[in-house]
Amino acid sequence: LAAPDEDISQPLTGIRVLDLSGDMGVYCGKLLADVGADVIKVEPPGGDAMRRTGPFVAGADAPENSLNWRHYNTNKRSITLDLGSDAGRQLLQRLAGNADVLLESFQPGYLDSQGLGYEGLSDGNPGLVYASLTPFGKTGPYRDYKGSDLVGFAMGGYMYATGWPDTPPNKLWGLQAFHTTSNRAFIGILIALYHRMATGQGQQVDVSMQEAVTTTTEHVNTTYNYTGENAIRCGFRHGGQFVATWQCRDGFVSITTNTQKAWDDLRAWMDKDGMAGDLMDEKYGDRFILRGEHGEHIEELVEAWTLIHTRQEITEWGQANHHPWGPVTTAGELLDIEQLWARGFYQEVT
Repeated sequence: LAAPDEDISQPLTGIRVLDLSGDMGVYCGKLLADVGADVIKVEPPGGDAMRRTGPFVAGADAPENSLNWRHYNTNKRSITLDLGSDAGRQLLQRLAGNADVLLESFQPGYLDSQGLGYEGLSDGNPGLVYASLTPFGKTGPYRDYKGSDLVGFAMGGYMYATGWPDTPPNKLWGLQAFHTTSNRAFIGILIALYHRMATGQGQQVDVSMQEAVTTTTEHVNTTYNYTGENAIRCGFRHGGQFVATWQCRDGFVSITTNTQKAWDDLRAWMDKDGMAGDLMDEKYGDRFILRGEHGEHIEELVEAWTLIHTRQEITEWGQANHHPWGPVTTAGELLDIEQLWARGFYQEVT
């Protein structure tokens, strides 16, 4: 979030959140904290398992040194609580009585069996927003199935269409299925809080990772509904345009030919450099030629051309001509990007 010019309250200032979630929901708690909520991370005795997940500061394997933990739990407070004991359950009930939101990702039915489900806790706090993040939702035949980030991508339909025609399905780097689920939960919580403003009543927010991932599949489901055909893995060839990353002299650059002008300009620049081959032929004039049998030939010519230029050369020329081209940036380079500093993206954390 960009830093405000004035010291004003954030949107969720005054909202208290109990974050009991694991890997699937911890990012949702971070989002809530980032917009002003008082998020209390509830950990089991001995600390959350994420504290033992690397990388670690200076390689020191200690609970406070996990960079993974620090990233996902910035701006949160923390307590330990044993839900397996009567005292721990009673303490959570008292905490929930004064909370606005409870966030959890336990197996469906577990907290209900402990008297800590939505029905049990909302009796003492009718305004409580109770958000549950699970692999497949709290109802239905798959409710008890286990699910990882990988399973979320696979059973949400995203993996089948991701990758190259001659390779197995791929997933995105990192825990993006978990992140997507957390994002959907964040939106659901905001809607439930808005509903509470009007009615005084809380709600249960039931978020399925499978459903969250399925909402990201773009045209894939619609295409099947109309044609009966599953989308094929097509690499860079996305809807008749390059949405591609190419190696250049000093790294990699992303080039998108999302308009006819972008395709025409790319061919013209390649031709000026003597690298267009036969791309100036009339048969290559329509950018949707990328969908067909010539796609591989075109990709080979473009890659040979990008190798003679730097990231900055391609980016500056593309942006000067109003095309969405940009360098692939490393984590170290992100710290030197003027745009992020100008918008106050980086903030000191104490």
